[in-house]
Amino acid sequence: MTLTDFEPRRKGRPSIEEIPLPPHVQRALVLRGNGSSWKDAAESVGMDYRTLRKYVRDHPDANEFLERQTQDALDQSHSKLIAAAPAAAQRLIDVINDEGNRGYVVVQAVESLFRIIDRGITDRENAEQLKEIRNSINALEGGKIINV
Repeated sequence: MTLTDFEPRRKGRPSIEEIPLPPHVQRALVLRGNGSSWKDAAESVGMDYRTLRKYVRDHPDANEFLERQTQDALDQSHSKLIAAAPAAAQRLIDVINDEGNRGYVVVQAVESLFRIIDRGITDRENAEQLKEIRNSINALEGGKIINV
């Protein structure tokens, strides 16, 4: 064995890629995923925004963690909107039925109502067609005979 057979030991602090994602970086990424700016998220945990961006760029787990936090925030927002949908629909109907509203307000409300209804019908039809296409593909792959 010679000295060249040994890999030289690196001195100093390990690089970002070599350490687990620190808790303060995770907290900053949670804030960023919830809509804070890079600067605000970093400052709230006592770090520079450039360092936070460097973690996202260089650490193997940081980008995935940020994407997961952003998706969780979007899911929570959608849940709130879905929960408020019946009240919003009732409010739209109240605007349409209120005789005290001006004509242009009622017209916009009616247009919104029909647009919502049309979108719901279109989405349902697309889902049914997609299901039929999937069934056809499964039948072709499975060797079943299908009528076209």
